[in-house]
Amino acid sequence: MRSNQFFTDLDTTNYIQWLIENSQTYCSEAYITKSIEECNGRQDIRVSNYRMSCSLSIDLLRSLYLRGDSIESLRPFYLQTRERLCLLEESIYACGMEKARMDIINPTKVGMLLALGHALGESRDEIGRNTRAMSAGYDLFIDRLLSVYDPARPLADDIDHKPVYKNLYEVFDAPPEQRPGVIARYLDQWEKLLLKNKIPGQGYPVTEDLQPYWTGFWCYPAAAVVAALNIDDSSFINHEFYPTDLMKACAQYRGEPVILPPLKEPTLPEPPKRSPKRKPAPELLAPWQPLFESLVTVLPKSLQACLWNALLKWLNEEWEEDTFEAEDLLGALAAAQWEMALLTTYRRLTLLQVDWKDDESALSFCEAIARTLGIEDAFSPDPVTLNRPERVWEVLYTFHQWLAPHGYRLVAPLTGEDAYYALAVKTKEADTLITALEQAGLKVKTFADDQPF
Repeated sequence: MRSNQFFTDLDTTNYIQWLIENSQTYCSEAYITKSIEECNGRQDIRVSNYRMSCSLSIDLLRSLYLRGDSIESLRPFYLQTRERLCLLEESIYACGMEKARMDIINPTKVGMLLALGHALGESRDEIGRNTRAMSAGYDLFIDRLLSVYDPARPLADDIDHKPVYKNLYEVFDAPPEQRPGVIARYLDQWEKLLLKNKIPGQGYPVTEDLQPYWTGFWCYPAAAVVAALNIDDSSFINHEFYPTDLMKACAQYRGEPVILPPLKEPTLPEPPKRSPKRKPAPELLAPWQPLFESLVTVLPKSLQACLWNALLKWLNEEWEEDTFEAEDLLGALAAAQWEMALLTTYRRLTLLQVDWKDDESALSFCEAIARTLGIEDAFSPDPVTLNRPERVWEVLYTFHQWLAPHGYRLVAPLTGEDAYYALAVKTKEADTLITALEQAGLKVKTFADDQPF
């Protein structure tokens, strides 16, 4: 087993055998044909099976590396994975599923595949060929990484799991001489992210049930970036969380630093030029229309009208109660934002609603609110510095402090749910909004002091 701080004699034989057998089963024609027949002839089942085979194949590569197998001995398994990715790509196009998201769009899996391809001396054209089955437009980090091999690859608007990968993403736009430092600092953060179980598909090995299928703790995303951009890794080659043996094999193929074209900061999409006609308020909603207007002032008028109509549509389809209170308005308004795709289509948000422990979404939604306000600076705190037990509250409090110099405050109406609601309001208008919320029967928190609520 390769040297690591967690296990020295972990027997992964059974898991490796399971991966070998199941990765083969899922891509066998007999198994796929049977699965399609059992699902009434659905051809998309072929895509699902190939996707699972590819995912397990990459897990197998990670498990073999953990076991201590030589880099060269991984070649036949790598070539097998490459063949299965080709089958997946063909099935995706045959079924018209080019825009479907595949679960192999994961930085750890993609990172292992790319780094190993470089270590085995694959050409960049061939490595790029392996990535065509990986759907574009879902994760800016992965899209930017894969654009090294395919410059025409469409790019997503934002980084998936941004708190985990945003600091690594910075390397794409850093000058070549600064890149080693960016990678080294990120590797130092990797264990902290592991400890907090923030890395998708990468569990921290502290419980017994992780041991049978543990595939290592190395930072394959950083390794892939180093390999793709030809970064000099001599200053951190022996870092504990860097796959040292793998990257030593890459070094012999390293060329000149790769410089990516800078990305233009995406602008806010234009709102509709004409406001749609507002539908009349039903009896339940009519008393709350003035409060609605107060909650959506940060949006352009046409989007306010669109959101109002989306709210009515949601109420007509979903609301079954005889009463409708202020806290119900908040929940319905949050749902209406998704109903009209306010965030995904217009990249705006007026009311944040987030589960009490979902700090990752809280960060993303705060960024969206800042963008909606037209603030040019980016709200981008380092997630590693957020250490309080009340993580979502800490994100919101940090955002409140960040808003102050820009002339805004964050206001949080409480509904009694296991969720936080919050919205930004101009400082000079905050007292008026707070009074309106309190008169509606809601308790309001204003982040005036450093005390969780």
